[in-house]
Amino acid sequence: MAANYNRPKPIDPISYRQDCYINIRCACGRRVCEPLGQFARARRVPLETRIYELIARLRCSVCRRRVPYADVTRYRGSN
Repeated sequence: MAANYNRPKPIDPISYRQDCYINIRCACGRRVCEPLGQFARARRVPLETRIYELIARLRCSVCRRRVPYADVTRYRGSN
C-alpha cells in the first residue's frame, strides 16, 4: 500500500498543518470546523504541539465532556 502524504498525520505538529481543518463533533450535538492554525492561536496552544496532543486535550464548550470525535483533514467538513 502506498503512503498517503496528503492526509495529515496525528504525529504532525500544528505548525506543519496550519491550513488543514480541525473537525470536532461532540455527543451533545456541538460541531466545530475551522482552520487548525486559527483554532490553536485563538486558544493559545503552541504551534509546536502535536495534533494528537491537541485532540487529547479537547473538551466541549457546551457540556464540558471530552470530545469523542475530532479529525484533521485538508478539506472543510470532511467528517
